[in-house]
This record gives sequence, C-alpha cells and structure tokens, in this order.
Amino acid sequence: MSHHWTDLAAATTSGEVQADVCIVGAGAAGLYLASELARTGSDVVMIEAGPAFAVDSEEIGFNPVFSANDYPGATIGRFFGMGGSTSRWGGALVPHTAHDLRPEEGQDNEWATIVDRVAIHADEVLERLGYRHGADFDEYARIELGPAAVTLADAGLNMQASLLLPFRRKNMLGLLSTVSRLQTAPRVYFNAVAKGWLPEAGQNGDARIAKLVAVSRNGIDLTVQARRYIVAAGAIESARILLEIDESARQPILDAGAAPGCYLADHLSLPIADVVPDGLGLAARLFAPRFEGAWMRGIRLLEMFPPVGAPRSFAHFLFPTESTGFSLAKKLLGSVQKRCLPAVSIGEVTSGLGDLAKLAYYRYAKSRMYVPSGQPIHLQLDMEQYPVRENRVSLLPERDEYGRKKTSIRWEISDQDMAAIEETAMRILSMWPGSPVGMPVLLPRVLDGGTNKPHDAYHPVGTCRMGKRGEAVVDVNLKVWGIENLWVVSTAVLPSAGTANPTFTMLCLAHHLVSHLRRI
Repeated sequence: MSHHWTDLAAATTSGEVQADVCIVGAGAAGLYLASELARTGSDVVMIEAGPAFAVDSEEIGFNPVFSANDYPGATIGRFFGMGGSTSRWGGALVPHTAHDLRPEEGQDNEWATIVDRVAIHADEVLERLGYRHGADFDEYARIELGPAAVTLADAGLNMQASLLLPFRRKNMLGLLSTVSRLQTAPRVYFNAVAKGWLPEAGQNGDARIAKLVAVSRNGIDLTVQARRYIVAAGAIESARILLEIDESARQPILDAGAAPGCYLADHLSLPIADVVPDGLGLAARLFAPRFEGAWMRGIRLLEMFPPVGAPRSFAHFLFPTESTGFSLAKKLLGSVQKRCLPAVSIGEVTSGLGDLAKLAYYRYAKSRMYVPSGQPIHLQLDMEQYPVRENRVSLLPERDEYGRKKTSIRWEISDQDMAAIEETAMRILSMWPGSPVGMPVLLPRVLDGGTNKPHDAYHPVGTCRMGKRGEAVVDVNLKVWGIENLWVVSTAVLPSAGTANPTFTMLCLAHHLVSHLRRI
C-alpha cells in the first residue's frame, strides 16, 4: 500500500475503507501515533477535520459557545488541518517530572504513572523528533548556569531547560515523511469531520466501536471500519467526540461514574516581577535563551519544596523584545507557518535589516538570543488551575453545518486560583537570592486582577482524565472506560496542567500506547 492523501471534499462519491487502526486528528498526537504505528506494520487510516494546510477553528465551522468567560484555548489557541496546532505553535518540549509528584497524594496516582512513562520514553520520543542528546533537561540547565545554579538551589529553586523544536521541525506533519515509503504508510483523509459513531456490544459487558462515519463540508461520507480507534483530536474536541459517542448509543456506554468533558483547566500565566534596569544585562547573560545547533534552550525555575496543597507551577524570564529586526523575523517566519506571503512594508524591511543582522550574529556566532540593551525583562509565572468540575465541555441541542451538536464551553478563573497565584508569586519572589549573591534584583508587580491579570496558556487539560475508575474517562493505558477498542491520546488525559507545557508528555504517552498495542 502506498502513502497517499485524499481530500474528502474533492471526492464525488461516498466510500468505505478498512484498517487496523483509525486515528481521528492529525495534530501532534495523531501524527506521532500514525508514524509510529506504521513502523510496526499496522495499517493506519487518519481522519482530519481540516484542510491540507491548517486553519483556525472558525474557518471550518467549529465555533464553540461560551457560557461563562471566553476561553481562548478553544479559539485562537487551536488549529485544524494537517499538522494541527503544530503548524502555528512555538514548539516547546518540556517533560513533567518528579516536580509534579506530591507526597500527600501517595505513590499510586495518575501523576506517578505519567511521570514514570515520561522518564521511560523521553529519549525515544526526542530521537524521533530529531534531537540526539537525550533527555538532558536538568543537566543542561545546571551546566549552562554553572555557579548560579548552586546559588538558586541553595535558595530552594531548581532549574530545568526547555527545548524548542527548530523551525523546520515545528510542524509535526514532517513525521509522516519519515514513513512515507513504507509498505504500511498511513492513508490520510482530510476535510473529513468525524460525525457518526456506531457502537455495538463488545465482550465482558463493554461496548465497542464498529464503524465511524466522516463527512466533508459538501456532504460526501467516508465510512471507516477498524479494529481499533484512537481519538487524538485535542482536549476540547476529544471530549466533544466522547460525549457524542455516548449519546449515539441506545443507552450510555461510558463508565457511569466517568466525567467526560468536565474539569477543563489550563495554565494561568502572568508576569510577577520586573528586572530592575541595572540588572538587565546580568539577567540576559544568565537567562536569555541559548542555541544548541538549531535547537533553542530556555531556563525555567521550579520550587524544590512547595507547600502541601499548592498548585504545580514554574517560572521563567521573558524577553519581550520589541526590536525592529525581531518584529520582521517574526512576521516572516509566521507567514511561512501560515503558507502565505508576509504582510511587511518596504519601510519595515529597511528599518529591520540592521537589527536582523544582530539577531543572526548572536544566533550563529554566540549561540544566544540577541536581547537589545535596555530591553525590559520580566519574570513570568505559569500556574496550573485547580480542577473544577463545573469548568467543562458539553453538547448543545443546536447543530452545526456538519449535523453535529454544537460545543458549549464553560471556563472560569476561580477566586481560589487568584489567591494561589498571589501566594505562589510571593513564595518564589521571597526565595529569590538577589544582588548580594550575583543575581539581578527583581521588582515585584502588583497582582490586581486588572491590568496585570492572568491569561490561559492554550494548554487545555483534564476533560478526559486518566485514572483507575471513579470520574476517570480513560485508564492508565488511555483506553476509554466502557469501550474496548477506543483510546484517547491528547492533553485531555492529564489531570491538571502540572509544571510543564503538555505536548511532550502527551507524545511520551502516545509512544507508550504504541508499545502497549503491540502487546495486546
């Protein structure tokens, strides 16, 4: 079987295909799963709701209705089409680690499972993504900071390096090219919206999915029969699909205690301090991003001993450069990601060239990001939200243009979250060593909920929580409770946002699932 893509919207008749595995969603998780399963010899069909080049949710008619605050993670934070949100994202890879474990939660919980699987599969996932130095997140930070790392550790702060994919690797669509010549290369159908699910009786009292029907905007259907189905459609859409499956059955088939769609949460992010002017140069030397070949590395700070019950968090310095060269580079690279011509004037090009040369010099000669002298630098806090059952994805009676029930989203930042942000910020700033030991001085910001209020980080989690029953939607191997041949691989399975961007952990869980499927 040769590798091929099919535009369902360009087809003239409806059709039917069969496969070992059907993957719904061609974002980071779906693409990683498809490429890894192809390597095992599995016959994979991938269904993607968007077009060949990713667009925002509004362009394909996926417009959620907000019952409380608007949730940007469901609008400007997600994209549909080949590559999904990886076609626009920053490409940050950071693992969840022992910092996500809490002694008060015991050793037999979801976070213990997640952290263990990240540790087991991190090197393999990085290898697949093109990084050859292994999971050196902690070691790299310690080496780069040198004596400053000891100073920070003495103050109660650990360091962790982030890893940003090179620009040409950010769109994970490139993973398919690594298996395109295999006999079992995935078959891809885009402009194909998962609409109809046919559950039937399975074994041991569970249900199973017999068929999936995908539909294009012009009404062409594709029926997929597979032994196994994997929903890899992102935290919002994965929850919507499970709710749709449950409603499609004559009686509910998900676990009676499960809470699909509930506990929608994110990281809350805001600046908590500014570097004083005479410390800007020192802060840039210590904490400005480095380059390791084509890979960019940042430095993060984590509390060594957070109080019992404190939400998970991390801090990092932001270098919001406003130089003309940086703005020009951002527009040029953004247009490449969007596959369109850059909207830049001749004046912007002329004024930005000199600054662009400095960016290139620092990048290639010094392996550092160029930070203009006097550029403001902030300390940013990212803290997970407390899981709240009422923050949720649900279905409305009204139908969209594909005939699916519309999505309703309720998301709010609670008073408990706001209080925790202030407490966490105060703890971190109280630990900061300051100028007597060679650290830049920080000037705390007022956290007033007005001009300096938190925003979400487009890291939705929690809507298909992993666990061993109770309200869990999937088990520790990501299989949906109550359905024997359906799995979910998205950030939705994380119980909370934790101390890291969720994508890398999701990829490690995807890698584990491929290994698991080979054994069953």
